[in-house]
Amino acid sequence: MGDPLYDRDFYRWTQDQARRLRALEGDNRLDTGNLAEEVADLGRSELNKVASHLYQALAHLLLAAWSPADTPQGHWQAEIRTHLREARRAYTPGMRQHLDLAREWREARLLANDKLAAHGEPGLPEAVACPFTLDDLLGQPIDVEAAIGRVRAGVDQGLGPHHDRT
Repeated sequence: MGDPLYDRDFYRWTQDQARRLRALEGDNRLDTGNLAEEVADLGRSELNKVASHLYQALAHLLLAAWSPADTPQGHWQAEIRTHLREARRAYTPGMRQHLDLAREWREARLLANDKLAAHGEPGLPEAVACPFTLDDLLGQPIDVEAAIGRVRAGVDQGLGPHHDRT
């Protein structure tokens, strides 16, 4: 009863069901074309949710690692935990090949730079690679302080020798 794939990997299930619905197209009373698109969209929505939470978590990691401001650190750390928890909850293995961590990192850096600029703080250097894998972020809950340290080390390495953050 029921498809076990539905419970194991909702994203993959939606794409499989959409394919099966499209195969039913023809003389029946189901609106298979639109129904298949709606089912596929459910999966894409879940995929976009994971990508959005990763983007927000990465932006807050960058802010926490780079900004000299002390006051928002607790808020940023809470945001990192929240967004990574929500990403883990929505993530299924079928999404892996469709998530572009490098793109989320680049876009998160742009968001962090916008927020830094709004507070008169210097922006992050461009030559900073993401120090995480999807498994790092979507596996077990991470040690936020250690994650911030990894980002900080990557940022400092991207700056090169003899460079001051200010």
